[in-house]
Amino acid sequence: ACDGADETFGDMALEHHHQFVHFLGPGDEQWASTKAKAEQRHGFEHIKQELLEGTEVSKAFDKAGESRVLGNQRTHDWEARVAEMAARRNFLQVRCADAVYVVGWRLEKGKD
Repeated sequence: ACDGADETFGDMALEHHHQFVHFLGPGDEQWASTKAKAEQRHGFEHIKQELLEGTEVSKAFDKAGESRVLGNQRTHDWEARVAEMAARRNFLQVRCADAVYVVGWRLEKGKD
């Protein structure tokens, strides 16, 4: 629900009469944009820490880590670094989705 992609996709979903959810972990609402808080709050779903650290999410986190955190990325603190990127919360965002739209930064040509 932050400024940018989350807020924009919420707007697009509403415009096209789709449902959407902004999953918010503990402390995430403070990062939600003013517009999302005013116009998209009905789509906020607060997730408790117990769920984020529960068995199902932990198994998915570990499985993804085994295949996606490779080589020099697999440092002693890789789990903490990935956790800071809200990976556990993001798993819940896509687990039962009918469709997923991903937004990411494009690397400069030659730096990919």
